[in-house]
Amino acid sequence: MNKGERTKKYIIEKSSTLFNKHGYKSTSISDIMTATGLKKGGIYNHFENKDTLAKASFTHSLNTLKENYKEAVASKDSAYDQFKAFISVFNTLSQDEIVIGGCPLMNAAIEADDSTIEFEDSIKEGFTDLIKLTKTIIIHGKNRNEIGSDIDPEKMAVFILSSLEGALALSRLYKDKNYLDMVNMQLIDILF
Repeated sequence: MNKGERTKKYIIEKSSTLFNKHGYKSTSISDIMTATGLKKGGIYNHFENKDTLAKASFTHSLNTLKENYKEAVASKDSAYDQFKAFISVFNTLSQDEIVIGGCPLMNAAIEADDSTIEFEDSIKEGFTDLIKLTKTIIIHGKNRNEIGSDIDPEKMAVFILSSLEGALALSRLYKDKNYLDMVNMQLIDILF
């Protein structure tokens, strides 16, 4: 990786935290300059505009999260263990361990609902990928008779993701992880 590539990566990493914590519209180029220690020209040398940087930063946060999900799930055999690994990764979003500022998908989706974000399709694609991963775990569990045959994988995957996102919002708002813990236990009880 040459110096330009390292600088671009550094800008994306620093910006992704700012955008995820403060929002895509609220984060200014001045904020990014302060966080990176670069001047405006140093940033725009690598990105056409703020929207291009915002999309690259969102993609970075999302890919980081997706890699952690896939790695955690792939290391488990049973659907029960896969699901626990999945929710364990999700729970890190309340503690800013993998991605700082909460779920990049939910944060961007909420902001996209109120304004125009240039990468709304990427947000939808990210949610679709998470639903697919959750569905895959459910189908795996049904095939192994760990999950009841009456469970509809698509509906349950949407229910699970919606429940987790809601619990994350409450946990971050109240600074109390118990909301996530309660939903996690309920989801495990429903599925298994």
